[in-house]
Amino acid sequence: MYAKIALGNVRKSFRDFSVFFLTLAFGVCVFYAFGSITDQAAVLQMADDQRRMVEALVDILGGVSVFIVVILGFLVVYANRFLIRRRKREFGIYLTLGMDVRHVSLIVVIETLAVGVVALVAGLVLGLGLSQVMMYLTAHMFEATISGFVFAFSPSACANTVACFAGIFLVTLVFNVTTVSRYHLIDLINADKVSEKVKLRSLPLSVVLFVASVILIGVAYATLLEHGMMEEGPYFAAATGLVTVGTLLFFFSISGFLLRLVQTSRKVYLSGLNMFVMRQLNSRINTAWLSISLVCAMLFVAICGVCTGFSVATGMNEALVAGTRYDMSLVSYPTGLAQRYQDGPAAADGYDAIARLRADIPDYDEIFRAAVQVNQYDRDENNEPLVKTTVEELFANTDFSGSATMQTLMDGNTAQNLTLVPVSEYNALCQMVGEKGVELADDECLLWNDMSSLDELWEAVTEQNPEVEACGRTLHFAEDPIARMPFSDMTAGGSVSGALIVPDDVIPEGLGPATTVVNLMYNGDRAEVDPRATTAIDAAYGDVMGQGETIDAWPVWNPVSAQGLLEQASGTTVVVTYLAIYIGVILLVSCATVLALQQLSEAADNVSRYRVLAELGAERSLIDRALLVQVGVYFLFPLVVAVAHAAVALSVVNDIVALLTGYQIGTALVGTVCFVVVLYGGYFLVTYLTSRSMVARSGGGRS
Repeated sequence: MYAKIALGNVRKSFRDFSVFFLTLAFGVCVFYAFGSITDQAAVLQMADDQRRMVEALVDILGGVSVFIVVILGFLVVYANRFLIRRRKREFGIYLTLGMDVRHVSLIVVIETLAVGVVALVAGLVLGLGLSQVMMYLTAHMFEATISGFVFAFSPSACANTVACFAGIFLVTLVFNVTTVSRYHLIDLINADKVSEKVKLRSLPLSVVLFVASVILIGVAYATLLEHGMMEEGPYFAAATGLVTVGTLLFFFSISGFLLRLVQTSRKVYLSGLNMFVMRQLNSRINTAWLSISLVCAMLFVAICGVCTGFSVATGMNEALVAGTRYDMSLVSYPTGLAQRYQDGPAAADGYDAIARLRADIPDYDEIFRAAVQVNQYDRDENNEPLVKTTVEELFANTDFSGSATMQTLMDGNTAQNLTLVPVSEYNALCQMVGEKGVELADDECLLWNDMSSLDELWEAVTEQNPEVEACGRTLHFAEDPIARMPFSDMTAGGSVSGALIVPDDVIPEGLGPATTVVNLMYNGDRAEVDPRATTAIDAAYGDVMGQGETIDAWPVWNPVSAQGLLEQASGTTVVVTYLAIYIGVILLVSCATVLALQQLSEAADNVSRYRVLAELGAERSLIDRALLVQVGVYFLFPLVVAVAHAAVALSVVNDIVALLTGYQIGTALVGTVCFVVVLYGGYFLVTYLTSRSMVARSGGGRS
């Protein structure tokens, strides 16, 4: 009998269970999909480095999943709190009809299990479908292949999901039974007649606190924009503290301020049901300001996390695709080697790195079709700098109104001297990749910068410092002063900034280079030749890589292949993207669920008030509109504040991402906004429709 009553309650009140069911099913879906990545990757044909990246991702997700389970457990308990509160009067009727608390608790247990089992099954089915999508998405990002149609099911992920959510249901059952057993019959019967106590605040005080909150938030924004995140000092911590206090004061005072603001226009205040809506909002925000502030903070973290994750991942990929012009780069730092060679042919032979490669790699000509050696020189035979002017001094003499992050870079993080590169070597590099070289007069030079994010800075430097002295000669920057050819395949953001390309005769003969790079092109398809080239380099120099530089072993290479960089970047993209989505989705669901349950609870408490409005003659459309405004404002306020905070923070993050990758955050921001609108907006719609249904069933929505 009790099971029949419980199942009947679930069937009749399914709309009331909708947010609870949706949150559970969505949580199960996401938890299973991300937990099954190992089995998804098992069917993909990936390189060893990519598989290691997947293993690292699984380890990271395993730790994050503990946090996710705690969050989902909190949401399930919070959702049940709403359901229990919603049905106090129903429980009181059960007790009046002769049931004892034990039987009422049994009904609650059966209801929770029924909804939980259905949500678990539905979530697993959805998660199975999502995991298939993720498998093909993973294959696309790794540029891996799948042999035919594959249906991947992960028994371990399924078992972990069932175990975790069974634990959550167990905690929920204990909470429900404990809560119901503590109620007294008189409290249950009169539950719908008890209003929440509202602490009244002085409206003038609310206005003063609101103004103070806006000032604090404005000062925090200005501090962050002026000093960024990288400048030494208390600026970032101060901005964080100010915006935190300002946000708390904002939501603490907004109800009274908003009411006073609307009351200033009697036409607006007395129009329709605006008076009722404003009083309801004032009452609710007045008591729930702390939870709304926490929701705002979680929305801020979710938006920034998802957007930054997508930007970094996308930026690294795009920068590497654009920057890997060569198939392989071998980099060495032979500073001081010149002192160990005698003047003459021996020294010249020692610096012919390409000849050394030919001698050390038996099948060199079969693997490589072209190679160019480029040297950077920084000191003379007396260990004195070839260019006396430092990069920091150039920045100090340049009026450049860049971002706070760029200013930090200019203010003291670059004390190194400018290096010199012969123009013939730069032109050989251009010729190898089919680019046009440059011509320099005897007194001209170029500034070599392959970091696109610093182009504007160096253009300002060369314009305001038109000449520089190198090796005792005064050189003028050419008409087009910036050379942008990649120096080597090293990083996503570039590998050289602040080298001077000069006529060959500027550099004294017999000097040893500070940096030597050999850029090579494969004799065939990059993906096919790369394993053979990597093996050949390792066989020739593997024993001495990373050791001290000696005459017999020189050069000690740091080999980097474009194919390896791209594969590593694809793995990093998967890790960062999945983490951003995983954490972002859970935080957004958490925020939306908390707001939805608060509004559903409010609607349940106010059904009698809406019934009175209907009895007084309020039309159904007016009541629906009042409910829509109330729910909409409640959802919109924390989102608007979070978006404002995120816009300022992301503008600073954008400077850092641009410096690292040359990629702007705007594209990812559009995708993040769409992502938030769909997920957050979906919960808003469910909340409004469920609230409207409650009011209509109570008689408060009669036409």
